[in-house]
Amino acid sequence: MFKRLKRSIGGVIFLILGCQSLLLCSPDGSGVALLTLTTICLTLLLPGLLYLCFKSQELEIRKPGKVSQDTLEEAPYLWPVFRKVVENMPVMFDAVDENGVVLFWNKECERVTGYTSDEIVGNPNALELFYPDPVQRAKNVEEFLEFNGSYRDWEVDLLCKNGETRSLSWSNTSANAPIPGWYTWGIGVDVTQRKKAEQQLTELATRDELTGLINRRKILEILTSEMDRAARYNAPLTLCIVDIDHFKEVNDTHGHNAGDIVLKRLADTIRKKVRITDSVGRYGGEEFCIILPHTTTSQSRCILERIRQTISSMTFMLDSGTETSLTISLGQAQYHPEIKEIRELINLADTALYRAKQSGRNRLCTSAPDL
Repeated sequence: MFKRLKRSIGGVIFLILGCQSLLLCSPDGSGVALLTLTTICLTLLLPGLLYLCFKSQELEIRKPGKVSQDTLEEAPYLWPVFRKVVENMPVMFDAVDENGVVLFWNKECERVTGYTSDEIVGNPNALELFYPDPVQRAKNVEEFLEFNGSYRDWEVDLLCKNGETRSLSWSNTSANAPIPGWYTWGIGVDVTQRKKAEQQLTELATRDELTGLINRRKILEILTSEMDRAARYNAPLTLCIVDIDHFKEVNDTHGHNAGDIVLKRLADTIRKKVRITDSVGRYGGEEFCIILPHTTTSQSRCILERIRQTISSMTFMLDSGTETSLTISLGQAQYHPEIKEIRELINLADTALYRAKQSGRNRLCTSAPDL
């Protein structure tokens, strides 16, 4: 490429000098003006000529299955330098051929995955090491074949040699490969710790610190989603609000630490008694919310009564060595199409809870018959 570029530049310069010589030798002296005009024109044309020359060479190199002779001549000299740079980069670098066989695997790839270059490069079964699940492997192969000259950023979970799964962020391209035979190549970064930190932040933002249940904001978010689903598919949905009876007396008599013990154990009991499809969250203070999808209030009564009876028969051992017992009151309401906002459904369940409190506590009340 460099040789062609030099020959192109030399040819244009020779043309300019030849024209200048002819014009200066003109007998009538008009050659000076023509010389100036010609020099200006050629000077303006020079960048364009060079650009066209370069683009024609670039397009020739990019033809499928064709590599220029200059590129092949320069590759043996460029490759050692290029290899030294990418081999020791602090980020992962790999190159793959059209069949998905790895052609290059640098030291950072070895460090992150535990697999050496000798184990991966040229191994047609390398993908089976990283993705034992055939479904996941097929999905990755499909994504790989979609490159076709494009650039993309993507994240993937990869199984390492020590059995640990790590999250990797890759930036790959299959255009302008620096080495003949490379179909796609790029860099990767181990983002496992970042992903774990993001998950921890999500947990902090959506979990109640004391009980470990989802917090008020998350439970309302889930309720909104479940109401949308119930409306879309005309499916039943029940919301229940649970309140600890006389909880203030526990705090006043035994202290707030005792109250925390009660809240944590009660939350754990409710969580174990509901179904895997149900959601339990701390609504605030001594109140909890239970969301029961695809469930009418008649169907939910069995689950909620079991929770109420279990808690009423429990004994709570406090730090002071004393024991205490308590009961809960529950109010439930079923979604129906006339309800447009989650606040309406909450108010119905809250009204039923108030009626349970007024009726003597330690009971379950329903806002209305099944609809």
